[in-house]
Amino acid sequence: MDKELYKKWKSLVNMAPSELKAFMETEEGKEAGLSRSEARAQGIKSGQDSAKAILRMKEKPVDEWNETDWEWCKTQISFISRMKGVKGPLFKDGEKTPKHTALLIWGHNPNKKSLSEHIIEQYPEWMSL
Repeated sequence: MDKELYKKWKSLVNMAPSELKAFMETEEGKEAGLSRSEARAQGIKSGQDSAKAILRMKEKPVDEWNETDWEWCKTQISFISRMKGVKGPLFKDGEKTPKHTALLIWGHNPNKKSLSEHIIEQYPEWMSL
């Protein structure tokens, strides 16, 4: 098990299984990401397949992950990291942009603050320590 890789994955894939399932069941979630055939044509992974992999991975302990799970872990870290760096808004005219929707189907809710972000927000003086 690669603890650092898992730690990075855990910080980026910040949606609980119930949140991801709920998103996948919406019309927006059903349309999010490329279909398997569209992704294959571009030589990349499908957001729908990634979401299913995340659900499977979150249902078992990390020490039971297989080679496929670790490959998905690396792919998800790569995609989320790249997509977060893409310039442009998450919302336009009150609607989610494709960037926002892509992040959601890959298990990352950009509106969800991490524990460290909450702490910094509550105690900004700690940033100068």
